[in-house]
Amino acid sequence: MANLTAAVNENVFQEIFEVVRDGFAESTSGTKDVGPFVLGWNIGVRLDEGSIDLQSDGTVHIDELDIVYDPLQISLGIDIPEICVGGWCILPTPFGCAIRLPRICLFEDDPDITLDLDLSGLIESEISGAFSIKKRYAVDPTRPVGMTDHDAHDADLANKWQFLLDPDWLDIDLIDISDTVGNILDAAIDNAVDLLLGWLPGWARDLIKAILGAVVDVIRAILDIADDIDEWLSNLLGVSIGLFDFVATVVADYFANQNPIFELPDPFQVQKGEPGLIPVLAPIEDIDCTINDDEFIVTATVGA
Repeated sequence: MANLTAAVNENVFQEIFEVVRDGFAESTSGTKDVGPFVLGWNIGVRLDEGSIDLQSDGTVHIDELDIVYDPLQISLGIDIPEICVGGWCILPTPFGCAIRLPRICLFEDDPDITLDLDLSGLIESEISGAFSIKKRYAVDPTRPVGMTDHDAHDADLANKWQFLLDPDWLDIDLIDISDTVGNILDAAIDNAVDLLLGWLPGWARDLIKAILGAVVDVIRAILDIADDIDEWLSNLLGVSIGLFDFVATVVADYFANQNPIFELPDPFQVQKGEPGLIPVLAPIEDIDCTINDDEFIVTATVGA
């Protein structure tokens, strides 16, 4: 039996992490009734940047891991209370009204207006967290029953000892919302109102706008948008859609269950094959890992 030690310094561990990080891609979509409007979303999430810090207490800290939303498409279907104008009597008679003005009713549909907002690249958030190392023994599900260890080694289907980043805690911060978001929302509202009222004659549009006041302000009130659009959008994404909980869940599962940060095949090759000779494989036992400020260290016993 022989002892095996594999040490990975912090810089190399950072490079391994970046390879695992770059494989992350998740998406979420759906619709939901939110008070007076219907919310729809189509959101893709990937990860970028982020730094690794190995800790002497045996944990791994990840700081300022960027969450990239691509795409980030939101639709808001708004139900505006029905408004009717006209229909007033301009020639009353003892027998009833002889002549009435035309009656026009708006906002009879549900929803009356749909705002499509493409906010891709306009919102930034970061995730940080502390991770313990989780060890597990993995059997390749595609490995045929009865396949020998040597055949599995040759086919890259060997069983593996894996080490994964198991989150102790994760924290997501919404760090920036571009000022452009407010302009996009206002433009979408203006365009939707113009499209909705565009078929009316000018006098009717002026009359309806006078009755409603500022139509944009009415729609903002229905959406419950205060002066701080950052707060409104953060609440929309975090509470109504549950985006940040979704991201925390899929990131935790990705690192803790799907993609090991380090692994060793079992049995382990202790001598390469030569012409006419098969490689020498030996089982791994008593495998464990430790972490200090500088290195991630795996130790094991190799051999029967």
